[in-house]
Amino acid sequence: MNSILFGILTIVSLFIFMNLGKIKASKKQMNRDDRIKWNSRRKPNIHENRDGSKIIEGSAEEISDKKKH
Repeated sequence: MNSILFGILTIVSLFIFMNLGKIKASKKQMNRDDRIKWNSRRKPNIHENRDGSKIIEGSAEEISDKKKH
């Protein structure tokens, strides 16, 4: 009985979700002056390894430990 009830609930939920997914924001909402520009707030690409060390993708530089006299 529970599986039938949850199955019907799932089908109804998916139907509502698919129909509401077609609704878009209005032109007034999309063309605002104070709209957040999500592309300009992009963070650098950082990956964390299993050991906790982090890798930042970008160009590499050689670092020398020797002091120049």
